[in-house]
Amino acid sequence: MNEKPRRLNRSVASAALLAVALLHIPPATAAAEEPPADPAAAEEAGADVAAEASETAPALPSATEAIEALVVAPGGVPAEPTDAKSAVDTVKAALAAVEKQSLEGMGDSYVIDFGDTFDWVQMVSGEWIKGDIDRMRDDTLEFDSDKLDMLYLDFEDVALVHSPQVNTYVFDDRVSATGRAIITADQVIIETKDEGTKVFPRSELESIVEGERERDWWSMKLRFGLTLNRGNNDQLTYNIDFNTKREDRITLLDLNYNATFGRTDGVQNVKRHLGEFLFNVFLGSRWWVTPAFGQLFNDTFQNIHFRATPAAGAGVHLVDKPNVKWDFQTGVGYQYLKYEDVSLTPDTKNPQNDVFIPLYTYWDFDITGDIDLTLSWLTNLVVTEIGNTNHTGKADLSIELTSVIDLDVAFLFFRTEDPPPPADPAGPPIDKNDYQLVVGISLELG
Repeated sequence: MNEKPRRLNRSVASAALLAVALLHIPPATAAAEEPPADPAAAEEAGADVAAEASETAPALPSATEAIEALVVAPGGVPAEPTDAKSAVDTVKAALAAVEKQSLEGMGDSYVIDFGDTFDWVQMVSGEWIKGDIDRMRDDTLEFDSDKLDMLYLDFEDVALVHSPQVNTYVFDDRVSATGRAIITADQVIIETKDEGTKVFPRSELESIVEGERERDWWSMKLRFGLTLNRGNNDQLTYNIDFNTKREDRITLLDLNYNATFGRTDGVQNVKRHLGEFLFNVFLGSRWWVTPAFGQLFNDTFQNIHFRATPAAGAGVHLVDKPNVKWDFQTGVGYQYLKYEDVSLTPDTKNPQNDVFIPLYTYWDFDITGDIDLTLSWLTNLVVTEIGNTNHTGKADLSIELTSVIDLDVAFLFFRTEDPPPPADPAGPPIDKNDYQLVVGISLELG
């Protein structure tokens, strides 16, 4: 009887001791968080944990890769040019993404992710070219490549265009849009600043004008030529030619000034000024109207104090190939002619006012990417006084030395059908023809 209570008391005491022991043993998870006493063991344990984590978790990008992926300019353009080895692949990926989105439907809010900061074109042959779009007009894309210089590409031979630069794209009926663009086989997709992303048929694209700001539409060229003789004759002749153009999506303004001065043995024997102006408004890919064009002319030694020939008319591209262009322009104009010397024959009117028909033609031959030849001929056919008909011919061979410096060889021809008497009655008669050959260096900006 007394034995059973003693066994029960011992059982209760054992259970109590076991419970106290269990309460004082740390859990397994807590033990795993304790740093091991041996540093080598800790290093080995960390390596094991890292290896196990790499097998079960996906790889994360490095910090540099993550930052580069986030640092982009507005519009999805990389902040820095893409590495040359991978640029074609990134551009291909960008074009493929846009083409895929266009099939699914492209909204105004779509943002184009470009693969590089440079313009890229792919030819139908599969070749890729990197550079900058200068302009596209008359189905010719002018593309400036650092390695290949200026290229004149037939737009039909261009398969794809990747252009993160902001340009103005002009379509049929003078519709235009400005922004970054992707051009596929049948679409022009433009990311505009104010109207979102817009899509146009490629078949309606007429021209591309570089930039969107006023200064992007201006270009200038200044040429200086010099002829110097010493010895039996001391002769100095120099020529200055300055040209400036403004071209936007619809209009072209072309202003040119040419001046020649010369002395022989200290006596001036050449003094000529020629100013030319042209303003075109394009009606389509082939036709344009010209509200104003003409010349302002002065030549002391032709006894011409001032001749002005303002005119208006229209023009057409007769030949429009990537390497050859031929234009023709005509209209009707008014000629004002005042002679330098008043001691003319009594029956000579001074000044004279006449009506004339301008006949102007222009050729442009792209011989190579660095050599360009332009030819022009203007006849002002004076219908009221045929003897006052005058002609101006030009030939200009330009060889590109650097991106801004050219070597120019120019030939100028001036003719008046019935020149006036000389200012000095005792002097020789004035020749009908004047010729001039100029070799000079020119500076081109824009």
